Amino acid sequence: MDLRIAAFEEALDTFVYLARIDLAEIRQMLPDERLIDGFQNGRAQKFEYTTELCWKALKAFLKEKDGIDEAAPKKVIKAFYIEGYITEDDYLLLLDAIEDRNRLSHIYDAETFNRILARLPGYAALFERISAHLKLSQE
Repeated sequence: MDLRIAAFEEALDTFVYLARIDLAEIRQMLPDERLIDGFQNGRAQKFEYTTELCWKALKAFLKEKDGIDEAAPKKVIKAFYIEGYITEDDYLLLLDAIEDRNRLSHIYDAETFNRILARLPGYAALFERISAHLKLSQE
């Protein structure tokens, strides 16, 4: 379990940093819109990666702590909620994160892409709360 949580923590650090960057400031530093596009795609990729590591860390946590062995991300998240590890609001937000991660693989319009990117700071805060809980439970 520690390796999965460590991988999640490592990805989380960079994701939180990228999620909270002010895009207006980046636009001033990188006036070429192609660079902004690359930056935004990198943020999206880091979100996808961190979301994947998050649910896998929860899967490992549940298996070790509660003997629960679910295979699908939504089932893992539901079990994590049912066991009382997160609030209902965080449960629903984590399900939204999974949906947004899935959408990023199948969207072809800038509007949807930008709406998902606008939610990254909220997902960063959610992942930080989950991380804090996992750290507390390891002590």
